[in-house]
Amino acid sequence: MENLAPAGSRAALERAAAAGADAVYLGYAAFSARAGAGNFDREALADAVRYAHARHIRVHVTLNTLVKDGELAEVAEVIRLLREVKADAVLVQDMGILRMIRRMCPDLTVHASTQMAIHNRTGVEWCARQGIRRAVLARECSLAEIRKCAEAGIEIEVFGHGAQCVAVSGLCLMSAMAGERSGNRGRCAQPCRGEYVYRGKRGAWLSPRDVCLRDDLEKLEAAGAVSLKIEGRLKRPEYAAVVAGSYRRGLDSLSAGNFRPAGSAEREGLLQIYNRGGFMRGYAFGCEDAGVIDPSSPRHSGVEIGVVEQADKRFARIRLTKDLHDGDQLAVRRETTGPDMIYSGKDTPAGGTASLRLREDVSARAGDRVVRLTDAVQMREAAGIPERRVTVDLFLRAMPGEPLSLTATDGEVFVTVSGEPVQAARTRAAEAAELERSLRKTGETMFDPGRIEIETEGAFVPVSEINRIRREALAALEEKRAEAFAPDTGEAGDIPAVSLPAREIPPMITVRTGAQAEAAAERGFRVIRYPEDWRKEALEALLDGMAPGEWLRLPDVCEQDTLEMIRSIVEQYRGKLGGVVLGTVGQLGMDWPVPYGAGSGIPVMNRQAAALLLEEGCEFVTASPELTGRELAVLCAGNVPVAVNVYGRTQLMLLHHCPARTYLGLDRGHRDCRMCDTRSADALAGTSLEDRLGHSFPLLRLRLPEGCLVRLMNMLPAENTDRREVRFRCAELTDETPEEAGRVLDAFAEYRKTGMKSTAGHWTRPVE
Repeated sequence: MENLAPAGSRAALERAAAAGADAVYLGYAAFSARAGAGNFDREALADAVRYAHARHIRVHVTLNTLVKDGELAEVAEVIRLLREVKADAVLVQDMGILRMIRRMCPDLTVHASTQMAIHNRTGVEWCARQGIRRAVLARECSLAEIRKCAEAGIEIEVFGHGAQCVAVSGLCLMSAMAGERSGNRGRCAQPCRGEYVYRGKRGAWLSPRDVCLRDDLEKLEAAGAVSLKIEGRLKRPEYAAVVAGSYRRGLDSLSAGNFRPAGSAEREGLLQIYNRGGFMRGYAFGCEDAGVIDPSSPRHSGVEIGVVEQADKRFARIRLTKDLHDGDQLAVRRETTGPDMIYSGKDTPAGGTASLRLREDVSARAGDRVVRLTDAVQMREAAGIPERRVTVDLFLRAMPGEPLSLTATDGEVFVTVSGEPVQAARTRAAEAAELERSLRKTGETMFDPGRIEIETEGAFVPVSEINRIRREALAALEEKRAEAFAPDTGEAGDIPAVSLPAREIPPMITVRTGAQAEAAAERGFRVIRYPEDWRKEALEALLDGMAPGEWLRLPDVCEQDTLEMIRSIVEQYRGKLGGVVLGTVGQLGMDWPVPYGAGSGIPVMNRQAAALLLEEGCEFVTASPELTGRELAVLCAGNVPVAVNVYGRTQLMLLHHCPARTYLGLDRGHRDCRMCDTRSADALAGTSLEDRLGHSFPLLRLRLPEGCLVRLMNMLPAENTDRREVRFRCAELTDETPEEAGRVLDAFAEYRKTGMKSTAGHWTRPVE
């Protein structure tokens, strides 16, 4: 199984390589889902790939953002660059970028980014049909789903360590709606790590604990995962070293057939370098609700090292339970996190006491916990991990009258470097032992000297010449190792042409209730049902009562068994259903017996993306809500089947944990929960999250056989019902009262505003 480490900078790349990464993932300066990382420009990227390939480390480059039509020419240049530098793989989210790569550079390996939200076997099968080599699964997949996905025949990469996004990656719009910084374009402001009020209690209700699957490598490999991803492109280089080193040890023992879980010191080292709320084993191993979310703090929890015994305004005396080092970064904590401080003083062992000078804004009292956020010794050790070395054999021929010749080999590739003709010795001839000493001076390179053979007789060879030819030979060998390891990325073609079909689409209204459906049908709109309950009996009852010709919008994500159940019911009602609206990309992999369109869970920002989806058989696609009116005009030019939502609460996040259950401290029984069914006072229904400004974000559930998903909705509906330039319009009704629904539908029909409180969304506010 591949040990895949983050490389947000060149320093992180080098530390990950030294610690034992098999591969790294990094971002180019543009179109990377972690724009806040250091990332690499053209020259730095080429150099980073050469560095990694010389050490037989693969480089996966993230091109995993959504892009606008005006950016496609630049995207094409990046694709050509990645082919030129011979990247081992390119991670993509945008359907347009996928279409461009497959047509421009078909030999360039493509991985489906976790931003693509591939979460079941059908999705992986669709990836395989697109020529995608690997699927990076959604982090919400259970071990059983991972196993099913691995049966689809392409490589499966799973998330193994680090920060867990609370929303399904690729479906999160909260950062963009809150402040124009789109998580789908690499600019996430991480509103999930903020505090919200739920049922009167303030906490980080959207902040998951960090994941650690260090001790679960056997089970992941048995399930079919071929790559284990470590999160952390925004973290310091030492983080990459510590975590990649730990997983290297685990994977090596796994390969040797005697897997060893992390010992207590190793696990504490992982906690020390970074953790939020301790570690969890994630959705893959059954974590739920309160087991996922740590509402107490969204920051690094550190490791507790002692307790305050006595304190005044300037100093705190700490009774240590762990060793304290000069330069450690500490914090005094009660119920909440406190400011960080650096300890300056003598190293003190566990059991002793130490005096900590307090910052002016820090107070301490007896009984307060003291946590270490950064261990100075750990940081020095991580920074000092020696680079992995390669043994090189050298063969020198230094015969008078012949060019000086040095051959270097690592056992796989050979290089030979020649110099000037060797002079005959006038006094003392060069001795083999002397020449060998010069050849063994490889310390400034990645090589350790192995076998050295020297053929010489009666020759005069200056030491400076031996040093020069050694440097040239080793540099040439490093370059040849990189060339031999690099993949064949083929040739580059032109940007593929786009010819979108002209097609009429009736106005579409997505509804949650029967009353909303009747009101929409009375006004002649296409009705799309998006029910709350997707259990088999409830779904069949819904379809029994639906009017002929109505469509069904699928849940954005669901397990494979649920998707197959839905498919069988669609087949059963194919004569009645008008069609289905797909929730995410992976549902394209299912053979649907009715017409289908791409819903908002398959965001379309550019015409290349629209082209791919229409080529895949979609009757229509849906424009991303992150586009402005001007950008929509470019995307929708012509009579093309691109639907634009002009009214509705935007789904900001799709959550796999239930805030109601988390509030109650429940960490088991998510699948069988019946609180909402029984209308319990503790149920999710009617609740919301409130931010620090007092804005209220409603919570709506989707009840699946495997348990509930929770839709976190925007505080206000986005409304552009008066925009006559929008040709193919759609709207979504969620929690509107019957009276409000009627006002919306009338305004929608008459191209005017509803007069209700709303927002224009991104119509005039472009996202970064």
